[in-house]
Amino acid sequence: LLGSFTIASDTLPAAASALSAITGVVAGATAVAVAVTGGLGSILEMQALGVFARMSCASAQERASTAALPYFLSVFADLDPQWMVVGNALLAAVFGCAHYGVTAAFQRWRGVDAASAWAAMRFPSLTYVVAHAMHLGIFFGSVLALAMSDARVQHRVVGVVCVLYGVAFPAGVCYLIARHTGASFTKYWQFLRRPLHERLLYPVGYWCPAVQQRMYGSMLTNMRGSHVYWCVFQLSVLCVVCLIAAVPPPVGGCHVQYFCMAAVLLAGAGVVAFTNMMRSAFLTVMHAAGFVLLAVLCLVVQQT
Repeated sequence: LLGSFTIASDTLPAAASALSAITGVVAGATAVAVAVTGGLGSILEMQALGVFARMSCASAQERASTAALPYFLSVFADLDPQWMVVGNALLAAVFGCAHYGVTAAFQRWRGVDAASAWAAMRFPSLTYVVAHAMHLGIFFGSVLALAMSDARVQHRVVGVVCVLYGVAFPAGVCYLIARHTGASFTKYWQFLRRPLHERLLYPVGYWCPAVQQRMYGSMLTNMRGSHVYWCVFQLSVLCVVCLIAAVPPPVGGCHVQYFCMAAVLLAGAGVVAFTNMMRSAFLTVMHAAGFVLLAVLCLVVQQT
C-alpha cells in the first residue's frame, strides 16, 4: 500500500482567513491609537517594515513571518493595491469630514457664528495625524498599482493621482508651516486640566506669536525652532524608500534594490544627526537610530 493521499478541507483556510482579517483590523486600530497619542515616528517605522514585507524581493518565509506588518500600512493590505490606496484615502477623508464637522457643530452649540466656527479650524489637528499615518500606505500602494505587470486603466489612474498626492502632501505641509516663522510652543502638561472633549477637538499646544494655532501633542513641538517644517522629513524619506521597494527589480537585482534603500535611509539618518533638527539630543539620536536600524535590516536581508 505505497502511495500518497491528500485531505482537502475548507475549515482551516477559512479560519486562517478570518484570523488574518482580525489581525489586520487590530494592527490598524493599534496604528491609529499610537498615532493619536503622538507616536507618529514609531508608526512610520512599523509601516516601513510592512513595506519590506510586501516587496517582491521578500521570500515566502519572510512574508509568512511578517504577515501582520503590512496591516500597519493599511487595513486593506490583503486586497489589490488600488483598493489599499482607495481604502486609506477614504478613511482619511471620512475621518476628516467627521472631525471638522463635529468641531464646527460644537462651536455652533457654544453660540459661535458659522464663519467664526470654520475660521477656528486648526492645523495640525487630529485629522492631520490620521492623514499622516495613512500617507505611506497610499503612496506605496499607488506605486505598486503603477508597477503591476497586468495593470489596468483604473490602476494607472489611481496610481498617477495618488503619486501626485503623495508628493503634494509633504510639500503642502512644508508650505503652510514655513509661512509662519518664529514659532514657539507651550508644554503638553499645561493642557492636562482641560476637558477631554476640548483636547480632542482642539489638540494641545499653541503656535504663536503671529497667529495662535493649536498643535497636536509633540508632533511638531519635537522639532527645533526653524526646523518645525521638517516634521514631514521622516515621511518624505520613507516615501523614497517606498518608491524603490515598489518598483519590480530586474532579474537578480534584489541586492541593488536593498542597497539603494539602505543608502537612502543612511542619508536620512545623517541629515537628522548633523542638522540636529530635533528639540533634544535624545530625540535626535532616537530618530537617527531608527533610520540606521532600518538600513541595517536592508543590508542584512540582502545578504540572505
